Amino acid sequence: MTDYLLQMSVPLSLLLIALLLAQQYLLKPLGARTLYALWAAVPLLLLCASITSLLPQVVEAGAIKRYQVGIQQLTAAAGNINWLFWLWLAGVMLCSSFLLLSYISGRAQFNRAAPLSGTNTPAYCRQADSSSGPYITGLITPRIILPHDFFTRFDATQQRLILQHELTHWRRGDLHLNYLALVLVSLFWFNPLVWLAYRQYRNAQELACDALVTKNASKAERIAYGYALLSSTQQSSANWWPLTHHYGDFNTMKQRITQLQRQQGISKTVVLGAMALVIAATLLLQQPVMAGVSKTQQLAAVMRIEPRYPLQAAEQGISGYVQIKFDVDAQGKVINASVVKSSPEQVFDKEALRALTQWQYTATGKLHLAQMVQLDFELDTVQADIERVSVTPAAKKG
Repeated sequence: MTDYLLQMSVPLSLLLIALLLAQQYLLKPLGARTLYALWAAVPLLLLCASITSLLPQVVEAGAIKRYQVGIQQLTAAAGNINWLFWLWLAGVMLCSSFLLLSYISGRAQFNRAAPLSGTNTPAYCRQADSSSGPYITGLITPRIILPHDFFTRFDATQQRLILQHELTHWRRGDLHLNYLALVLVSLFWFNPLVWLAYRQYRNAQELACDALVTKNASKAERIAYGYALLSSTQQSSANWWPLTHHYGDFNTMKQRITQLQRQQGISKTVVLGAMALVIAATLLLQQPVMAGVSKTQQLAAVMRIEPRYPLQAAEQGISGYVQIKFDVDAQGKVINASVVKSSPEQVFDKEALRALTQWQYTATGKLHLAQMVQLDFELDTVQADIERVSVTPAAKKG
């Protein structure tokens, strides 16, 4: 897993840099809705790369490798624990815990909020006893929390536009897209560009939502909406959680109010062209990258389970060997293992197969066919640093 994530960090970082630059310099000519749609290139890149890496790529077998059954192999396997994996997993668990805490906190805050009075008031709207909100959260059903002074701070036009803004997030699926984005942030937590990109992605999301809400609004409504945005910046940042939608800080709000003066639709040509470029680049570059990885990262056993010496064979002083043919899949797992030759027959076969099927090889992203190993069962253990060469009689000439 860590190998895949590290491998994908380079193309992902390049794409994020491109999106960040576009967010900085192309907002005015392209518009907020188009730039927000371009962020779909991130999951598209990862999806295409994953599909490409799973395509069958076959590597033929090399020379037979020999391993002696002894305590040396077991000790060496214990030292191959990938500490990078555990470090990455600890970061993922930390991010996941924070997200779970955010979800629980959002539900608790909604449950504490007071339902709005009036028969025409939707049940998913509640009013907090503090300045928290307005924001929307939820997983299956929307939950909108309004500040305690919502009906006194905003006039009727502002109230309508604010509620429309929050519901637009829900109808477009922004909250669920944020869940996906946070999963990617958790997986790539070690990449600082991912955190910066997530913040800019959320800003782009708010700008696009503003553009959609005020698409058919009059000039007076846009001005009223702008004043509502300014008023919402007074909300304390201490109430921010990653699973909620907030209106943003003052610097973000300045950009949002500026964008209210421009009304631009979404450019399908730009979005589809960018998606096609990402797919083409992934298909063209991923295969050479995978080939390069396979050349530099040779197939090797990174974890070996040592076979147990059969008790009956040890008591009788029997030694021997087992030659096994097998395949290694793209993730480095042993498959299709079978005994080719053994001596004595059927003495060590079962134990050799049991151990070998648990071996783990380097994940090269390719299918390696017809690999061969020989497990030598020796009562007298030979030192691991001594090279062993088998000498067999030459075939007689006819």
